[in-house]
Amino acid sequence: MITLAQRQRPDTGHVRRGDMANLSKPTDYVLGALAKFFSPTIKAAKELLQEKGSYEQLKAMMLRNGAKADELEWSGADDFFKGKKVTKSEIIQYLNENDPRLNISTRKVDSGLTGDSPSYGVVDERNRAVAEAMEDRPMVNEEKLNILDNMKSNPDDLVPFESDVAYGSSGDTNSDILEKIKNNPDDSDFMDLDTYLESRVFERLKNDYNYDQPSFYQRYNIELPKVFNAGETEYSNYFPEGAEDYTENLFQYFDPTGRIKMTNLAGSGHFGEDAISTVMHSRTGIFPTRSGEKAMYVGEGQSDPFQKLQQGKDLTDPEPIYEKKRNLPRLLTRNYDESLSVSKMNELTDKVYSDSRKLRENNRKMFANNLNQEELGRLGREAAIFQINKIIKDPTKQNDTFKDMAKAFKIKDELPLDTSSFTEDELEFLHYQLYNFEEFRGVNLLAKDDKRIVDEPLSRRMQTAWTREPLGVEAVQEYMASKPVDWLNEGFRRYYGNLNADNMLLKMDILDTRKAIEKIELDNFSGEQGFKKAGAPFMSSQDKWVDQIIGKSILDAVNNPNVDYLTFPDDIGAIAKVTGKNIEDLEPGTEKFYKTDTQNRLKKFLKKFDVNPPIGQVFLNPPPIAGQNTSESFSSRGIQITPEFRESVIKKGVPTAAVAPIIGYGALNSMGENENGDQM
Repeated sequence: MITLAQRQRPDTGHVRRGDMANLSKPTDYVLGALAKFFSPTIKAAKELLQEKGSYEQLKAMMLRNGAKADELEWSGADDFFKGKKVTKSEIIQYLNENDPRLNISTRKVDSGLTGDSPSYGVVDERNRAVAEAMEDRPMVNEEKLNILDNMKSNPDDLVPFESDVAYGSSGDTNSDILEKIKNNPDDSDFMDLDTYLESRVFERLKNDYNYDQPSFYQRYNIELPKVFNAGETEYSNYFPEGAEDYTENLFQYFDPTGRIKMTNLAGSGHFGEDAISTVMHSRTGIFPTRSGEKAMYVGEGQSDPFQKLQQGKDLTDPEPIYEKKRNLPRLLTRNYDESLSVSKMNELTDKVYSDSRKLRENNRKMFANNLNQEELGRLGREAAIFQINKIIKDPTKQNDTFKDMAKAFKIKDELPLDTSSFTEDELEFLHYQLYNFEEFRGVNLLAKDDKRIVDEPLSRRMQTAWTREPLGVEAVQEYMASKPVDWLNEGFRRYYGNLNADNMLLKMDILDTRKAIEKIELDNFSGEQGFKKAGAPFMSSQDKWVDQIIGKSILDAVNNPNVDYLTFPDDIGAIAKVTGKNIEDLEPGTEKFYKTDTQNRLKKFLKKFDVNPPIGQVFLNPPPIAGQNTSESFSSRGIQITPEFRESVIKKGVPTAAVAPIIGYGALNSMGENENGDQM
C-alpha cells in the first residue's frame, strides 16, 4: 500500500502521479485477458472529428460523446484551457499528462473468513493442536511405552521439568516417581501410572509445538488454524460473517497538476491517514451461494464527504435529525477553481507563519546574542517605564483599574527611567502594571536594587526574558525609536539599525501577504460561499460516485475466474451489519440506498456492455466461522458473471474515472500489455 508519506511530495505537500499512459479502450479480445478501466473522457478526446477550435466548443463535443465533466474540471483542463483556442492533440496530451482519475488503494485480508477471531490465543491454539494430536491413540500408546522403558532403564535420571506439572516436584528422579506411584493406595487422589504417562506425552507434544509449529502441524497431520488475518483492513468486524477475500477499496483523488494540497480536498472520516482525499470507498467479500458457486458481494458503498453534505444548510442545527435533514437544501462543495483558491490561501497563510517566526527569531537574536543580561534587563525596564509613562501622560488611555492603582500609589508624574531612584510606592505600582498589562508581561524588571523577594509569585512572573516575547520586543523597539538610548555601545546601535531595516521589509511582506489572503477570501468566499465544504470529483450527485463503485466491482468480478456472481445488498440484517447499527436504528434512507438506488444504477451501468445480464436474487450461504456449527444464509441481488458477459466486458473495457492496479489471478498474471497500456 502507498503510504501518506510516499504520496506527498516533501517540498509542496502536493501529489503528482506522473505522466499517464494512453488509456483508450481495448479493441481486440484475447483469450485469458483481463478486463481493464478506460477513460471515457480520453476516448472522447481521441474521437473528436474537429481538429481545433475554442476549448468550450471542443469540450461540448466531448461531453456529447461520453466525456465526463468531472474529469475535465478536476484535471485542471477547464482552468488551463479556459477561453483559449486549442487543438485536439493538445487536449489529449494534457489529459494524458494530468490524468484526474481516482487512484484506488486496495486493502485485502491475507487469510481466513470475516467474523473469525482475529487471532487464536497462543495457548488456546497450542492446546487445540496438541489435543488433536493426542487423538492418534496408537502413537500415544507407543510413546507411553517408550517413556516407561526410559524411566526403568535410567532410574537415577532426573525427570524432565515438564513432569512437575504432571506429577512430583523439581529434583525427582525416575525411580522416585515410579516409587511414589507404586505406593499410592488405590483410593487416593494421586494419578496412576497410565495417567502419569499420558500427561508426560501431552507435555512432550507441547514442547514439540513450541519448538517448531509448522513442523508439528505437518508431522501429526493437524488441521491448520482458521485464523482471520485482517492485514491492513480496518472494518472487517462490520461485514457479514463468513466472507473470504475481504477487501476495502479506497477511491482517492489527488490533483494531477500538484496545485491543490491533499488536505484541502474532501476526505473520509475513516481509514486513518489514508482518509485524506478518499472520496468514496467500497467493501467486498466472496461468499458461497446456495447452489455452491461463488459470489462477490459488495457489502458497502459509501462516500463520507457526500454524506456530510446531506446535513443541509440549517446553520442553527449542525446535527439535524434525518426527517429534518432530508428536507433541507444540501451543503455546497468547493469546485476545482475554489479549491485552488483555498490551497493558495493556505499556502499564503503558511508563508505568514514562516515569515513571522523568522521575524521573531531575528529580533530575539538581535538582542539576546549581542547584549549581556544586565544590559537586557536595563533595556527592558526602561522600555516598560516608557510605555507606562505614555499612559500616565494620556488620560484617555487609562482604564478604571489604572486610575485606581495610580491613585492608591500616589502616582501623578512620569516615572524616572532609573529604578534606583524609585520610591517604594513607585516600584510597587510598576510591578503591578507589568503584571496587568499584556504587552509588559515579557519584560524582565528585576534588578539588584529591587526590594521584592525573588521567590514571590509576582516576581517569578516577571523573570521571563522579554526577548522571547514578540510584545516585549515591540515595546523595546518603540522605545529605541523614540529615545537615543545612548548608553548602548555604538557597534550594537549600528548593527541594530541595519537588521531592523531588513526586519521592516519582512514586516511589509507579511502585511502584503495578509492582504492577498483577505482579497482571495473576499473575492471567493464571502457570504454564503464561505460555508462551502472541501470539494472533490463526483460530489455533485450520488449517482456519480455510486457508478465508480459499480464499475470497480464489475472489473474485479470479471477478472476473478473463481467468481460466478456479482451481488449487492438486499437483506436488511446484512445492511445493518455494515453500518454497525441495529436494524431498528437504521436511517430510512439507508435501506433505500442499497435496495433501490444502487440497483437502479447497476441496471443502467450494465447497458454499457453488449451483453446485458438480468438482475436477480442470489442467496449467499456463508460457511460457519470458528466456534459455530451452523450459519444463516441471506439474500442479495445482482448478476451472473457468464462467459458471454465476461468476454463482453473484456472486449469493451469498463468506463470509469478511476485508475486501479490490475490484480491478476493465477496464470493470468503472465499477460503483457500493448504499447497503449492496454492489457493483452
